Amino acid sequence: MQRARVNGVEIYFERHGDEGEPLVLVHGYTGDIHDWRHQIAEFSRTHRVLALDHRGHGKSEAPSDRDTYTIENMAHDVLAVADLAGFDRFHLVGHSMGGSVSQEIALRWPGRLLSLTLHDTGPDFRFGRNETIRNVIKAMHARAEREGMAALAAMPSPAPQPPHKTPERAAYEKQRLAGMSVDAYIGAWRALETWAGTRERAHEITAPTMVIYGALEPQPMADASLWLAANIAGAILEVIEEAAHAPQDERPAEFNAALRRHLDRCAGAPPK
Repeated sequence: MQRARVNGVEIYFERHGDEGEPLVLVHGYTGDIHDWRHQIAEFSRTHRVLALDHRGHGKSEAPSDRDTYTIENMAHDVLAVADLAGFDRFHLVGHSMGGSVSQEIALRWPGRLLSLTLHDTGPDFRFGRNETIRNVIKAMHARAEREGMAALAAMPSPAPQPPHKTPERAAYEKQRLAGMSVDAYIGAWRALETWAGTRERAHEITAPTMVIYGALEPQPMADASLWLAANIAGAILEVIEEAAHAPQDERPAEFNAALRRHLDRCAGAPPK
């Protein structure tokens, strides 16, 4: 468990495992390292695992300047922490917003990757431009500004809980959201809204790629994952049944088996 100031922000990260190829885990919007607890336990037996909290998330510093929350800045944060950990080339796994960050890393620094896993993510977050969704997000942001994050976290979920999500996990996520800063909550969402995306660039990704998502994902996100699988050359597609947006937590055994297959296929991948 360490902290380091990178790109002007103090980032919290953890390293686990002493042997094997490096594996970097990048969580999604409003998430934290805890999202990867099942993967850290599994893969630290065979890999050197690095996980970090994005700026404004978990135990990392939350800048008050909302403009500093960009996908590009987060990509630089991840690479800087990987450098500090001594990871030259590594396997990279990105969930949701972390998948956006991971795509930027794959495109900007292709020689650093042994493999890429894009997990319940897409080439952009255009579905957020839907008028209905935009109005819901606008109302949530207004409530956070007006009443604070604890009030926002106390709101009931508009969607039913996935079948394998435990009450303990749901409670943890509410507690985590309540502790997030309003600046990080709004700033990181704006990062997704303003990200250029990769619809014009995904074909340039050269790392051996797996796209994985939960079969119970809402259709817009499922379609986004399918788009990535169809437009990244050689990408392998895995679908986790009975899981929604977080199969790494909802069905960890199935997720871990798919990820291990991909890591084993790509072990020692030469630079491209």
